[in-house]
Amino acid sequence: MKYQWRKQAEKQMAQEVRYCTYAFGAQVALNFIDSINKQVLLLSSHPHIGKVEPLLVHKKRHEYRSLVVHKHFKLIYYVESACDTIYIVDLWDTRREPAALTNRL
Repeated sequence: MKYQWRKQAEKQMAQEVRYCTYAFGAQVALNFIDSINKQVLLLSSHPHIGKVEPLLVHKKRHEYRSLVVHKHFKLIYYVESACDTIYIVDLWDTRREPAALTNRL
């Protein structure tokens, strides 16, 4: 199954990588990117490996799922079986206020 990062997810990923580079150095940022890329590849082989995201069950448009990809981050995504695509809609920092996630999507 192919995957596609939505703009918000790309923007959040770039922001986290910049912060990681600034705070911890380039090698840690590269490790962060590599870790997430490995999880995305796993997800492309097993799209339903993530659990249904409880904060987003009220959203009727898609069944949003989440996959923990790092200690403090999870990917928020949904699967479109008709076009054989996983849409990654957010890279969510789990230290944030949970209600903010519902407002973002």
